[in-house]
Amino acid sequence: MSEPSDLLPLYLDNDHTRVRFIGVPGDGRTMAWSTGEPPLGIVLPVDTGPPTIADLTTPLRPLPKALYRPRLDGLGQPSRDDDGTLVYEYDGQ
Repeated sequence: MSEPSDLLPLYLDNDHTRVRFIGVPGDGRTMAWSTGEPPLGIVLPVDTGPPTIADLTTPLRPLPKALYRPRLDGLGQPSRDDDGTLVYEYDGQ
C-alpha cells in the first residue's frame, strides 16, 4: 500500500440487509435494504392494477400504501429466516 486509493477497499460501505415481507399485499416479496439497520417500519405502495376508464373520470385519490413492521422473536429481537433475511409483517394501510 503506497497510495491513499489503496485504502479505499477498506472503507467501502457495501452493507445491505435482505428484507422479506409477510402478509397482504406484498406477501413473499423480498428486497435488499441499503443499510445494515433497517427502520422500525417500511411503507410500500400498493399496486392497484391498471387504470380503468372510471378511474380516469374520478378525482385523484392518494396512492394506497401498506405498512410493514419487523416480526419479533421471543426475546423481542427482529426475527430472521434461516438465510438471515429479516422478516417484516403487514401492519395495515
